[in-house]
Amino acid sequence: MNPDKKSIEAAKILIDNSPIEDFEGFSSSEMRYLIITPFSQDSPFQINKKISNSILDQIPIFNQIEFLLNKINEVGELKLTATGSLPTTLVKEIYNLRLIKDEDIESGITKLYAETSSQPVQLTRLITEMAGFTKKRYNRLSLTKTCRDKLVKNNRQVIFETIFSTFAFKFNWGYYDGYESQAAGQMGFPFSLFLLSKYGDQERLDSFYSEKYLRAFPGLIDEFYDNLSWARDASKSFNSCYSIRTFDRFLKYFNLITIRTEGRLYHDSKKFIKKTAIFDDVMTFDN
Repeated sequence: MNPDKKSIEAAKILIDNSPIEDFEGFSSSEMRYLIITPFSQDSPFQINKKISNSILDQIPIFNQIEFLLNKINEVGELKLTATGSLPTTLVKEIYNLRLIKDEDIESGITKLYAETSSQPVQLTRLITEMAGFTKKRYNRLSLTKTCRDKLVKNNRQVIFETIFSTFAFKFNWGYYDGYESQAAGQMGFPFSLFLLSKYGDQERLDSFYSEKYLRAFPGLIDEFYDNLSWARDASKSFNSCYSIRTFDRFLKYFNLITIRTEGRLYHDSKKFIKKTAIFDDVMTFDN
């Protein structure tokens, strides 16, 4: 006798909700949440609802953005340069907070001047706009009413949640690199966070995480094969892309990890990752 429709549907649900080894115990259903709607109520990933001010004070990108928002709030409208960038004096003021350092500036390769000379400063402005905190009119930047109300009410929790979700889910992680893949690292980013919550108590190579991430999303390696160069190592390229985007330009900005490197340049260097003391104060997982 053929199984009826209800039996088939029940079997599908059972399969969807079964833990999968390559997903570190998450089910297919749970992984869909992590990929498509990571900030929904039903997602196994959640930002903690009561993050203390002492924790928020330790998050560099949050404090950098908060500084910019307060500056705009003070003047009412911030006059931008002819190219629509932050004025040079404010660029220097933000960078001199020393919250996020730019390697090229610190090493002397480039000099701090215009907004475009510092990726962390430019990122600060981009996130404020993408998050709906600011509006631009006649080449002047001002706060939206919603953001102004949040500042007045000192609602740092909501501001942080908006910054985090905008950075993680809306901002294009590939904006500052030359990798062709747009999805690597950013797609299913909470899975990387879960790996850190599970394994991050001790230092591990960045490749430890990239390999587990790739095991969950194996199709992403296809974007790293270069048919024009037989010598290119797709696995190394993938690891480099994943590591830069996930660790150097995301989690480090939120002070959720520490990075320790050994060796010189790219050929013999090793990168070790460990979660910080505030990691578990910021997020939780139901797995």
